Amino acid sequence: MRALNLLRHPSLAREQKVFHRWWTSLAGLLVGTSLAWGWQQWLGWETARLRQAQNHLQEALRTRQQQANEAVKQQSQVRRHAEQMAQIKQIAEHQQVWLRLHEGLEQEARNRGLRLVRLQSEAEQIELHGTMSRPDVMAQVRQSLSAQWPQPLVLTSMALGPAEEVHFVWQARWPQAPGVVSPPVRTQGAKP
Repeated sequence: MRALNLLRHPSLAREQKVFHRWWTSLAGLLVGTSLAWGWQQWLGWETARLRQAQNHLQEALRTRQQQANEAVKQQSQVRRHAEQMAQIKQIAEHQQVWLRLHEGLEQEARNRGLRLVRLQSEAEQIELHGTMSRPDVMAQVRQSLSAQWPQPLVLTSMALGPAEEVHFVWQARWPQAPGVVSPPVRTQGAKP
């Protein structure tokens, strides 16, 4: 038969097992809750640190985007300024050609009796209407003026007037100054 041990009584052993289960469950719950709370606190701190880093990086990104936008604006201003300077240079060159035209006409008027009646400049063409008292030098005057200009003058019309005056019309291709827009050409029957 088995010996009776009061310290190891079955009901007492059952109580001890229940007490041990409760105690270990409570301890496990307490330790698990502590670990979960600690983990949650660490995640909160880490999230706050990452948000701060994200805010810092977003601010740096905004600053760089602003700098890039300013650089693009500055480049477009520099490009526009260069285009304007090139256009001004072309206009100045065009004015120099006009000055040479004027000086050449004045010189020929003084030296050879050229008298300009009308100067007409239209879309890429110039017409000079004038008279000369000496018909024998008209070809020389036209060649002399053509040599000074970018385009040669072409005789399109010539007529004799009173007192042996020669009336003439010279034409030349004359490019417009850059940036000057010629008016639109109307066709017949088109309403304005």
